[in-house]
Amino acid sequence: MSRPLPGSVSPDGVAKRPAVDGGAQAAQLVLASALLQFAPGLAAPGPRKAWGLDRLVLDNVWGESVLRSLLRSGGSDLHVSFAATSRRDPSVSRGERPLVQSSVLSLPGNGQGLAVGVGLAIGQTHLHAIHGSLFKHRVFVLCTDAALPSAVASESSSLAGHLKLSSLVILCFRDGFTGTEDTAQRYEAYGWTVVDVALNEVQPLLSALEATQDTNQPTLIFARPPDASTGAVLSADECRNIVQAGADMAVAWEKAFSSQASSDPALHGDLVRRFSGQLPENWQDNLPMYQFGERAGGTRNYSAKVLGHLVSELPEMIGGSADLTGSNLTNQAALKDFQHSRPQNRYLRFGVREHGMQGICTGLAAYGCFLPFCSTFTNFVTYGWGAVRLAASAAAQVIYVTTHDSIELGEDGPTHQPIECLSLFRALPNLLTFRPADGTETVAAYETAILARGCPSLLALCRGGTPHLKGSSREGVARGGYIVSDFDGGLAPLVVFAGSGTEVALCCEAKELLQTVGVGARVVSIPCWELLEQQDQAYYESLFSVESSLPSNLAPVRVYAEAGSTLGFNRFAEVHVGMTTFGASGNAKDVKKHFGFEKVDVAQKVMEALQAKRLVESFKVGRFGFCKFSKIVQAAMTD
Repeated sequence: MSRPLPGSVSPDGVAKRPAVDGGAQAAQLVLASALLQFAPGLAAPGPRKAWGLDRLVLDNVWGESVLRSLLRSGGSDLHVSFAATSRRDPSVSRGERPLVQSSVLSLPGNGQGLAVGVGLAIGQTHLHAIHGSLFKHRVFVLCTDAALPSAVASESSSLAGHLKLSSLVILCFRDGFTGTEDTAQRYEAYGWTVVDVALNEVQPLLSALEATQDTNQPTLIFARPPDASTGAVLSADECRNIVQAGADMAVAWEKAFSSQASSDPALHGDLVRRFSGQLPENWQDNLPMYQFGERAGGTRNYSAKVLGHLVSELPEMIGGSADLTGSNLTNQAALKDFQHSRPQNRYLRFGVREHGMQGICTGLAAYGCFLPFCSTFTNFVTYGWGAVRLAASAAAQVIYVTTHDSIELGEDGPTHQPIECLSLFRALPNLLTFRPADGTETVAAYETAILARGCPSLLALCRGGTPHLKGSSREGVARGGYIVSDFDGGLAPLVVFAGSGTEVALCCEAKELLQTVGVGARVVSIPCWELLEQQDQAYYESLFSVESSLPSNLAPVRVYAEAGSTLGFNRFAEVHVGMTTFGASGNAKDVKKHFGFEKVDVAQKVMEALQAKRLVESFKVGRFGFCKFSKIVQAAMTD
């Protein structure tokens, strides 16, 4: 005879039975019951301190209500971290890490949870290789078979099979959404152990879970729907016993972990530091320094040096590239590859799996002691945009290192040249997007991203050379924008340039050209729009306002330059130097010239705007250039 489903408790202490919607909830009930019996550590009280206990991911929040009901029946609750935007506490700030406060993650979106589970399993495997039995735990994922055909699940699962992540177990309810393919055969080809059980009773599922302890592969357990009635429900006493067992396991783990403080205090202390979200003392002291006049390079080259230094200094940094290491330059530190036979290593060869890669890094961030980074071309971030969006909504600290950030990448053409990407990145809440202009700004972008504990960050880096700017500032990057080159006091202050990345140097070149005809200009670098928008109004106005004797209705022309979509430029300027079409294939210099990204083109556009505002009567840009100011400007300059 079946027992009622534990649920909310009435005033008389009797558990109520919530509405049951047939096979799906019955399946959740059997799966949750078996899982809690097999892994009572999942019921350990939160917030999580026993970091070496089992982890659980609920893909598309599947099974959450039933798990919560069972644990409440046992006198506890489901201590879960939510990544669903609708459930996120609006008070969470970038200084907090809500994703790493629980052993259970409940994630929206079919398939995203599988990628996160793979990330958790990579984290567990790495720590087990270094810390031994302290991190000999399992990672479970509850999902339906609707998740398995998704790109993010397929990419992540194939990598998990290659890496032989034996701690990973997917419990998948067969609800008939896989179409006509043989999913079991596909997973076997990935290198998984595949098991099929019926959910009429808990015991067959328990036996399947027990068998996962003796395999060197990840395991996929297909669960077929149960009959209408099942005797699988845990009693309230059984639920209380599971909750108590979970609490006991947490105490035992913390005791074992404390003993490590005596046997290896340095290793122990570093792990405590990492799980608490702290950084080593003086970690910024020896960051690379760049000086004005040094040889120019691409910001991806500057990034290579900075990232190479950081991964050597910060053992929590782990990551890799989507088969573009030689182009992204993400392993200048020569980190050794993470493989099944070498899990202590920290460089991940993701292959062409952008969606899986970005989801896996969310899982690594969720583990609690890692600072993951991953890399691809800027345009290819969109292949896995769902994972980036999830990381932002979940406040997961991931650093996306993207290169080839504009049309200047040249011959690869429009398929590789990002146009809309920067606008897309900046539109996403809780994502910091950095487009540094030179070496100093690249250092500061990494520095700021590492300190931003409650959000992901993305760096958009160029392929071609860009010079080190005389006025570049690490402190300015931390504020999102700053004056990199100010007005010449002897010239009419008529133009304020702003831009990011390689176009900041272009603005400086255009400024110099304008100065030859007597037009004064300021250049503002805005490497991070999001951080600039957090500054107070007085600071913001100090960048764009000008003290001059010109009438207030004749404010300087504001110009924003960036080799991408002009969407959003109106926040800063009325004159836009950007892209409104796809790019083109060709030599980088020729492509930039074709689309008007040369100093003469920019200066010409600015002078036309000055003329339209009646600040200039006539002009010529370039050789034998001149500028005839309007009478009102001449009068102001005389005064």
